[in-house]
Amino acid sequence: MKRLVLIACLLLSAGAARADDAATLRLNWLIYGFHTPFYLGVEKGFYKQQGIDLTIGEGQGSGRAVQTVATGSDTFGLADGGSIIAGAAKGAPVQAVMGIMNSSPYAICIRKDSGIDTLKGLEGKTIASTTGEAGLNIFPAILSRNDMTPDSVHFLRVDGEAKLVAYLQNRVPAFLCGAENQALIVADKGVPPAVLSYPKLGVNTEGLAIVASRDTIANKADLVRRFIRATQLSFAAAIKDPEASIAAGLKAKPDMDKGLALRQLKAGLALMRSPHGPDQPIGWMAPEDWVETVALMKQYQDLKTDQPASAFWTDALLPK
Repeated sequence: MKRLVLIACLLLSAGAARADDAATLRLNWLIYGFHTPFYLGVEKGFYKQQGIDLTIGEGQGSGRAVQTVATGSDTFGLADGGSIIAGAAKGAPVQAVMGIMNSSPYAICIRKDSGIDTLKGLEGKTIASTTGEAGLNIFPAILSRNDMTPDSVHFLRVDGEAKLVAYLQNRVPAFLCGAENQALIVADKGVPPAVLSYPKLGVNTEGLAIVASRDTIANKADLVRRFIRATQLSFAAAIKDPEASIAAGLKAKPDMDKGLALRQLKAGLALMRSPHGPDQPIGWMAPEDWVETVALMKQYQDLKTDQPASAFWTDALLPK
């Protein structure tokens, strides 16, 4: 009898020690400040506590993150809402399951020494942008919603590095920027900008979200729920202690500029909640933001889809 009890205990122990679910997260780009809460979550054991052995990989753009999730190469991805919609509209079997940055980071950075601090003040001026960048594609909506004509602002279209150079050398008074990234870079270089965010100008699009394949959502729903819960805890910990988040990120990328990364993190954390739900829990997504993003992409980015906005995201797996 004692032998049977011992065997039963050993079997129970083996079950309890069963390996965690292996999962991967593909970032949207190279590690920067706002990515560090994921590393903080790994360091603090939040993913382990949820039974997940998480591996985080740097990215090569949101579109690439959507592709690797769609093909099953990665379990989860971090991608902007527009890339998720574009990929899914073309047949990628993916959906957003959790909002990470629900206020758009798109913005206009204006030199403070230009004497301009409003959108109207840019009338007749030339601002720098990268050809094809999402903020440029939907800029006509900014003008329309602020009662300005389509030709009231001119653009100098250059590559990403030249865009910053044109601003820094005062060849243009402003450039299209990311409020949580490029705006901070130029400030560090001694030319601080006034930042006009797209949401405050009346145009919000879904920012960064966690994307998963429909197969994972359907067949591994519990894994998705546990990943969401661990990620909520990770970002809550970063909000409470941003310096600890940066320290965790530096272990993964020691050459990251600590001061810049901390400012990037704090700027990104300020964009986590949607204007439609500023008091909602971490991860909550507003239907209005997805509807707006789809509408803008149809009007300005030639999106072809008959699917409703609700097809591209789900909140069914968010903890209740």
